Amino acid sequence: MGGTFDPIHKGHLAVAQEIVDRKICDHILFIPANTPPHRQSAQVTPIKHRQEMIRLAIAGNKAFELSDAEAYGLSYSYQTIESIRKIYDKKNQISFIIGLDNLFDLPNWREPRRILKTCDLIVVSRPGWNFEHISNPQYKNFLGLEIEHQYFQALDAGTCNELILRPHIQTSLTRSITLLQLPPHDISSSKIRVRITKKEPINTLLPTPVESYILNAHLYRTESIRPES
Repeated sequence: MGGTFDPIHKGHLAVAQEIVDRKICDHILFIPANTPPHRQSAQVTPIKHRQEMIRLAIAGNKAFELSDAEAYGLSYSYQTIESIRKIYDKKNQISFIIGLDNLFDLPNWREPRRILKTCDLIVVSRPGWNFEHISNPQYKNFLGLEIEHQYFQALDAGTCNELILRPHIQTSLTRSITLLQLPPHDISSSKIRVRITKKEPINTLLPTPVESYILNAHLYRTESIRPES
């Protein structure tokens, strides 16, 4: 699971735990990006702080692990996934967890087809985004899918909470794509940063050790406009 995690919050943890509880993955790596390619000009909290907050947030959970795969310099997702693939035995299934919003942007990423060929995708629902849009030709063709739109509508309606797809063989993309409708979490890192700046309560949004770390390290005391984390 990648991102800036600036800061990590209960929404991130809930998504990861749901994936483990559904037995889709038995181990999840949290991979904070030092310099996200699409946010090179954005202000990001130093990686050492974000790593420590993740350590505190996942402490005691044997299914979660902090990775430093993107802790140095500029990293692209396809490079990270390929490097992780080399670390783990080929018998291990590697999955890339992304939000539905990022799925629609995936064709614009660096070497997106290398991502699709190297790992499975796990796509989680995001507020304001609909799975049905995957049925648009541009996304169906990119992902190599042949499926009717009513299956995506069932996900959006909540009558189905999981759909596993396999690209057709002509694409040479043999990996699976799992679409997950998860309970909505109205939590975002940007909103948390703003609340800290305004000295508003954050205890319901963050694990207690993370909240204590932020306050002790004097993080997010002044918040400029930044992209979502």
